[in-house]
Amino acid sequence: MRASPSRFAAVRDHVAPRSPPVAAVDRVVYGLTQPLLGVRLLATHRSLLKAALVPAVLLAAFCAAIALAGHRDDFLHRFYVTFAVLAPLPSIVLAGHYARLAAHARHALGFSRVDPCIEPLRRNLARAIKQAILVAIVLAPISGLLHMVPGIGWLLVQAAAAVWALHWVVVEAFDAARVLRPGQTLADLDAAALLVQSPWYVRWLFHAADRVPFGGRLVLRFARLCDRLSLPWREEIALVEEHPTLMIGFALSTAALLAVPVLNLAFRPIVIVGASHVLGQLESTDYRSRTPPG
Repeated sequence: MRASPSRFAAVRDHVAPRSPPVAAVDRVVYGLTQPLLGVRLLATHRSLLKAALVPAVLLAAFCAAIALAGHRDDFLHRFYVTFAVLAPLPSIVLAGHYARLAAHARHALGFSRVDPCIEPLRRNLARAIKQAILVAIVLAPISGLLHMVPGIGWLLVQAAAAVWALHWVVVEAFDAARVLRPGQTLADLDAAALLVQSPWYVRWLFHAADRVPFGGRLVLRFARLCDRLSLPWREEIALVEEHPTLMIGFALSTAALLAVPVLNLAFRPIVIVGASHVLGQLESTDYRSRTPPG
């Protein structure tokens, strides 16, 4: 059965820079195509492509060197194991490079002038540690409860872990795509984050603390801890919550991108460019004035 030409046209339209549509299904498709837009933009802008390839080439070269140290038969296995272990490292060490890439992508997409959101290495390292702790501790009690489900508990745990991890991949993409308006500082971003509501999982914990028959105070303390750890990503998590259909599409295409050999080496620059486009469109006053969230 052949797909209708109109569907291909819709996908083609979404790959070009444009504001998000209104219909829920179209927003899913829009989200799905944003990494494709990232690939397209990188392919047509040499300076962007060069900036995107630097971290990927450095990481790939290091992984290849490690893989070559063993038997050739296991080269690909060792390469991707090393890549998986070291994948978070560029986001910390080369965070400034990615910040400049995000600002450059905004300019290439025709949005107004912005400055890269470059943070000190110490701050990036602290954020990475907070995120690792947060991702682990929020999932732990949920995994414990799901494990108790007879028969399919292990499957539910795996599914929850996959969804939770993908949620953070998307949050990280939009976090890396942050920029500074002219005259704006990191302190201004921190102040703005304080005004954003607590993440959805923190609100759930606060809700549970008021209703559990015992241990409510412990749950409340846990919720407050998670809230403090989540502070650097409040805006990005709120964005995911505000635009669920768009983010579902973005998450699915990001997962597919991670599964494609070679392309997954450059997945971070690709999703940063896609996220930069989405943020630029969502921040436009024209879009905000005519479109409800979703």
